[in-house]
Amino acid sequence: MLSDERRQRFSALSITDLLDARDAFHVHLMHKANVVGTAIGRYLQRRDPPPGRKTPRTLENSMVTDASWPCVLVFVSEWIDEAAFGPGRSAAVGDFIPKGIYLPDGREVPICVVLAPAVETRPAPIDWAALPFPDLQISPGYTVVTGPVQGVSHVASLGCIVSDGHRWYALTSRHVAGRKGEELFTYLGRKKVRIGTSAGLHVGLMPFEKAYDGWRGRNLFVNVDVGLIEIDDVRDWSPAIYGIGRLGPLADLSVYNLSLGLIGKPVRARGAGSGSLSGQISALFYRYKSVGGFEYVADFMIGSRDADPLLTHPGDSGCVWVLESDAVERDRSPIAIQWGGAVFSANAGASRMPFALASNLSTVCRELRVDLVRSTEIGSFEYWGAVGHYTIGSFACDQVQDANLRSLMQANRRRIAFDRDDLDRKVNDVTTTHGVEGVVAKRFVPLADVPDKVWKKVRTDAVPYGRRGPENPNHYADIDLAMAGQKSLDQLTPNAKALKTATWKAYYDAIGFNQISQRGCLPFRVWQFYEAMVAFVRARDVASFVAAAGILAHYVGDACQPLHGSYLDDGDPFRNPDGTKSPQMLDHGKGYAAGVHMAYEDYMLDDKVGELLAKLDPALGAKHGMALVQGGQEAGFATLELMRRTRATLKPMDIVNAYGKLGFPATTNAAQQHEAATKLWAAFGTKTAKVMADGCETLAMLWDSAWKEGNGQLVPASSLEEIAASRLRDIYEKQGFVKSVPLNSIQAEL
Repeated sequence: MLSDERRQRFSALSITDLLDARDAFHVHLMHKANVVGTAIGRYLQRRDPPPGRKTPRTLENSMVTDASWPCVLVFVSEWIDEAAFGPGRSAAVGDFIPKGIYLPDGREVPICVVLAPAVETRPAPIDWAALPFPDLQISPGYTVVTGPVQGVSHVASLGCIVSDGHRWYALTSRHVAGRKGEELFTYLGRKKVRIGTSAGLHVGLMPFEKAYDGWRGRNLFVNVDVGLIEIDDVRDWSPAIYGIGRLGPLADLSVYNLSLGLIGKPVRARGAGSGSLSGQISALFYRYKSVGGFEYVADFMIGSRDADPLLTHPGDSGCVWVLESDAVERDRSPIAIQWGGAVFSANAGASRMPFALASNLSTVCRELRVDLVRSTEIGSFEYWGAVGHYTIGSFACDQVQDANLRSLMQANRRRIAFDRDDLDRKVNDVTTTHGVEGVVAKRFVPLADVPDKVWKKVRTDAVPYGRRGPENPNHYADIDLAMAGQKSLDQLTPNAKALKTATWKAYYDAIGFNQISQRGCLPFRVWQFYEAMVAFVRARDVASFVAAAGILAHYVGDACQPLHGSYLDDGDPFRNPDGTKSPQMLDHGKGYAAGVHMAYEDYMLDDKVGELLAKLDPALGAKHGMALVQGGQEAGFATLELMRRTRATLKPMDIVNAYGKLGFPATTNAAQQHEAATKLWAAFGTKTAKVMADGCETLAMLWDSAWKEGNGQLVPASSLEEIAASRLRDIYEKQGFVKSVPLNSIQAEL
C-alpha cells in the first residue's frame, strides 16, 4: 500500500514527467526478458484482489479507478514473482522490473507491470458479404474499398469529412486511400458506388518531437497512417457518422492541453468491420515496436470499458473515435482515428483481448491542413432513439382533430421534429433551409428529443439545463414485473382512479427497488406534462404549450416501445446467459439475451428506417379518432393503456426469445448486428410500425384533449404560427419548465 505522502507525490506527475522517465529508461526496459511494450497512463488496480498472495495483474482483471496515480505501464509476456529473481533462481536479476524510475531531480515515477502476452495469430476473416450496407446517404462509418489493386481489394472505414476550404475529403486509412487518382468505392444497399479518388495526400510516420513539439522522444516515431479521398459529389454525403450522429467540436489536443485525465474516458466509434464500438482510452503513447534503433508509438490505446473484450476487427482502420461526455459542449467530439490494433491473450491464453491503436485526430488535421466538417444542409440519423421520437412527433402533427390546433402543430412540425421526407437523413444535423439551428450543443434541439439530448446531461455551471439524475426514470416503467409476492404495476392500476403515486411507491418499497433509477414513472411524467399543457393554453402562452407538446412526443414515443414498459428491457433477468433459470433476479443487462435492447431499438431501425416509414403511413388514418381524456390522471392512464396495447401487440418476451436464439454475446460485431437487425425486422417489423402508429394517435389525442380543456378555441388565430427556435430553446433550458423529479417527489408537480 502506498503511503498518503507517496500517493500525493505520484499524483502530481505530469505527462512530461512520465515521457521523460520512460525515454530515459526505455532501452533498459525493452532489453529485459518478457517485456513486449510500454505506455504511459494510470496505475491499474485489481478489480477483486484475492486475500494473501497477489495474482498476476492483467488487462482483464484490473482497471483504472479514481485513486489510480500516473505511471509508466510495462507489458510483459510472462509474470514472474519477485522471489524468483536472483542468483541460482529461475530468473536473472537483470530482468527484474523495478517498481519505479527516478528522474534526475530525484522524483520517482512508478511502474505498473501488466501481464499481456501478445497474440500473433490473426482472427478469423470477416465475411464481408454478411455486413450491413445501408441504403441511405453515404456517411462516415461506411465501408470503403479499393479498385482492386494488383488483384486484391483493400477494405477500411470512412472516418470523417474534412475540408481545405475549397474541396471536401473523406479521411480513411492510408493503405486503402492509395496513390493519387486511385478509385475508391462504397456500397449503398448492395450496389457498389464510386465515392471519389485518392487525393494523394497522406500522413505516415512522424517524428514524435515534431508531432509533440517540446516533449522528449529520441528516435521515436508516431504512426498515423491516414489518407484523403477527394469526394466526387458532396451532395451524396452526410458528415454525421452513421450510428453515432452529428459530431461535436474537434478535440484539439497538443502539448498544451493533452493530459492523463483522458485515461478512462469513454469513447465510441463505428467501424466497417465491427459495427458499433464502445470503449475507453486505456493508455497514451503505446510503444509497440522497435526496428533498427527506432521506436514506434500509437497516440491512443483504446480498450474495453469492462471485462468483456473490445471486439475490434480488421476493416475498422480509418474509423474515427469520439468522446462520450455529459458535458454537452464536448459530447461526440472526434478525438482519434484508428489505424491498427494490438491483441493480448487473456484467461491464460484462452481468449483474446483486442485494443484499438489510434492517432490524435487534431495532429492529422494540422499536418494535412484541413478542418473537420461537422454539418451541412444534409445529415444522417443517429439511432432509433432519435429517429423513433422524431417520427412520432412529425406524424402526430397530421393526426390532430381540432382545426386550429392542427394548424399550429403543422406550422411547428420542424420545431417538434422534421418534415417527413427528412426523417431518414436530417435527424441529427443542421437544416439550414428550414431555419432549424441544429441538434448540437448550444443550439436548438427539435423538441421531441430534448429529454435525451438536453435534459439527460449532468447539470454543471457550463450545462445549467442538465437534469440527468431525476430525468432518467421518466422514460420507462416496468409495469409487468411481479415479484416478492407483489402484484405488478399493471395489475395494481386497473383504471384511471387507481393510478396513484402512493401505490407505485409502496410497490417499489415492497420489492426492494429503493434507488431513484429503479423507480420508473413514465405515466406520471405524461400526467405532469398534460397538466402543464392545459395551464399554458389557459394562459394563452402558445410558445410554452408548443414546447411542452413537442417534448411530450418523447415520452409517448417511449410508451409505444415494448422494451420501455417491461422488466425485459435488456434481456430476461430471471434466466442465466445460457438460458437456464436463475434463482435470483440478475443485474441489468446480465441475463439471457443481454443486448436485445440495442439490437431491437438501434440496429434494427438503423437498417430498416426506410421500410418502417413506408409501413407507418398505411397504418394511420386521417385523424386519430380516439376519445379525448380530461385531467392529468386520465392522461397518465391513457399512457399506461398505450403501454398495455403495445405489449399485447408486440410481446417483450417474444423479442427477447428471438434475439436469445441467435446466441450472440452482449457485445456484437457488425455482421452479428446486421443479422440481428434482419431477423428481428422479419419477425417484428410490421408490428413495430403498428405500435408506433398507436403512439402517433395517442400523442395527437393528448394534444387535442389539453387544447380543449384549456379553452384553446379562445387562442387568437394570429398566435397559430411557427415559434422561433430561440424562444423554444429559452423555455426548455429552464430548470423550472415541467421540472424533472423522481417518483417520490412527483406528486407535488401533478
